[in-house]
Amino acid sequence: MLRCGRRPQTPLLDTDCSKKSQKAMRRLLPPLNALRAFEAAGRLGSFTKAAAELNVSHSAISRHVRGLEERLNVHLFQARNTGVVLTEQGRTYLSEITPAFDRIAHATEALSVPPKGTVTLTTENTVAQKWLIPRLASLRARHPDIDLKISATAEVMDIEAHDFDMGLRYVRSEPSEGYHLLFRSEIRAYATPGFAPISNGELDLRALATGPLIEDATFRLWPEWFRQAGLDDVPELNLPHPLGAILAIQSAVAGLGAVLMDKNLCEPERQSGALVELAGVEIPFGGYYLVVNKRAGRRKAVRAVRQWLLEECSRTTSVTPD
Repeated sequence: MLRCGRRPQTPLLDTDCSKKSQKAMRRLLPPLNALRAFEAAGRLGSFTKAAAELNVSHSAISRHVRGLEERLNVHLFQARNTGVVLTEQGRTYLSEITPAFDRIAHATEALSVPPKGTVTLTTENTVAQKWLIPRLASLRARHPDIDLKISATAEVMDIEAHDFDMGLRYVRSEPSEGYHLLFRSEIRAYATPGFAPISNGELDLRALATGPLIEDATFRLWPEWFRQAGLDDVPELNLPHPLGAILAIQSAVAGLGAVLMDKNLCEPERQSGALVELAGVEIPFGGYYLVVNKRAGRRKAVRAVRQWLLEECSRTTSVTPD
């Protein structure tokens, strides 16, 4: 009796072995809709959010997940008063399923049309005006079919509660998981050309300390800056009421005083020569981070904007983004 692993003797036997081999290699896959329901619910941590993402009812998600659990004979979720949480087996399964869906999505998108649609981003006024808007021509040239709508506000907006696709935020300390570093905040002193007092060809720190100085509401670091610049005995500084960053920069450009400011926010004034740096003193002070709404992060246009921001920062700053 011939076995499939041996050398086939006739075309008939060869065909028979091929059919058996194909049957043995058949994939054991649950229904795709059940997998999509489980993956979305597990990734978002909510049946309700999964239903919204997949545009189906809450009961449909529940039914698909229950059917998948029966098919696999395992519990993937545990019910809690606040909703559902993944079991250990559910977390293990999700860690394999999500990358598989991502690979399928990326492979499909590689064959499809370029990214297009509207992407919403919230950030503070200064970042929008001084850093983001001057770079939008680069985004438009790269992705002409993406419409980036910017909401600039002094208030830190909850991107999920207000349904923004992403947020660009200044964070003083290391943020939680999910934030991607764009560039670090580096504080330096600036003034109009010829403003700073010079003694024996060098910056006169003690004369500068007598003012006028402009105090920014975020970067209130004048005493620290003078110490790092080499002034051992820093006198009591006559600092005015702190201003917002845009007003602080405009006041310095108007010649009303020297200002401490993040060099990224002073970039247009530095490039034009309206402001010059007073000394080679740089104080690291937090950074600017990108956070993406989980509900929007899988859209092609959102991923394209995120990638553009990361590459733009990598190109124009010394930091390598996460």
